Amino acid sequence: MLTYLDRVCVSVAAPGMSKDLGLSRMQMSYVFGAFDLAYAVFGIPVSWLGDRTGQRKLLTSIVAFWSVLTVLTGLAPVYVAILYIRFAFGAAESGAFPTLSRALARWFPQRERARANGVLWMGARLGVSLAPALAVICIAHFGWRTMFVIFGVGSAVWCLIFWRWYRDDPGDHASVNALELAHIHGDTHTKNTARGSAGPTPWGRIFSNGNLWALFAMYFCSAYGFQFFVTWMPTFLMKDHGLSLQRSGFYAALPLASGTLGCLAGGALSDWLVPVMGSLKWARRIIGLGAFLVSAAGLGLAAMTHNALLAVFLLTLSMGAHDLMLPVAWATCVDIGGRFGGTASSFMNTGSNLSAMLSSISAAWLALRFGSFNAVLAVAAGAYIIGGLLWLRIDPGRSISA
Repeated sequence: MLTYLDRVCVSVAAPGMSKDLGLSRMQMSYVFGAFDLAYAVFGIPVSWLGDRTGQRKLLTSIVAFWSVLTVLTGLAPVYVAILYIRFAFGAAESGAFPTLSRALARWFPQRERARANGVLWMGARLGVSLAPALAVICIAHFGWRTMFVIFGVGSAVWCLIFWRWYRDDPGDHASVNALELAHIHGDTHTKNTARGSAGPTPWGRIFSNGNLWALFAMYFCSAYGFQFFVTWMPTFLMKDHGLSLQRSGFYAALPLASGTLGCLAGGALSDWLVPVMGSLKWARRIIGLGAFLVSAAGLGLAAMTHNALLAVFLLTLSMGAHDLMLPVAWATCVDIGGRFGGTASSFMNTGSNLSAMLSSISAAWLALRFGSFNAVLAVAAGAYIIGGLLWLRIDPGRSISA
């Protein structure tokens, strides 16, 4: 939740930052893009470090570092300083979700991982949906600079709680009894990946695995559309539909709130389909394919309407459908990665962040070229159709650890 709360608030602060620092729309797009570039570059090495040293140490360090950087964003005096800070922010946060997914693999058997990832991503989307409203309130009362300070301090408090509570090995946690351990280690795959060092990383198998490349390409398509919601949507509602800052902040939260429900429902539905269909592969594929196609339809229709409320409704439908796929993708990646689930997840996530960087910058160019953000929505709809078809190439039953 805090991951996206700290990441997304900059999109709401963008109009005020641009005005105070004299930034053009393209310069603001580079601020968004700097974060995504660093996220893409550092994702694999940071997540690999988590596989080697453990998730407790790495996650605490990641959040502590980005807490400081969030505060520094509010203190930055000039454009160049914000670029460097956002780049460092992206590097710090790049290993967060792969490391979190690997942590879930330690604590849940395979048959429950999609639901567990659904709860995790529900928290992420809750942070995304709360960020615009909370940011608007903070900016209205204290200004955009103080907003970053408040959010950064909140993340620092999380570090203290997490360090005291979490353990990499469930067997080391004081509240876990023998019955729960037996449940967690109920299948061979979980038992073999829940303890100890991952061993030498099979880089050759990771970078030559067709399954992971299909996930990489699918997540690349996914991020192109999603990035619009967390960067340019408030600006889209203000510039293209004439809404005020307060109304745009409220309406921008609705699609992201629907993603909260989508994450929870998608993970639960996929795990329910596994015994019903007798196939892990098709239980994952059906959710991924269907989610992308419905989401593409919502984006395409939103690009064709001039009614602000209808556009928000269609974008809300699109995001809710899209996020049915999200926990399924991360559970699938950990299934394929096995003992190297953090590294494999970061490989998939690299595709997302390369796409996010492209999306942030190309959205600004497309809006200038065509006079509105509708062209961005149309391109994103096409990317979602491709992403859906890529699910037909993904098989969670083929692990690189086998």
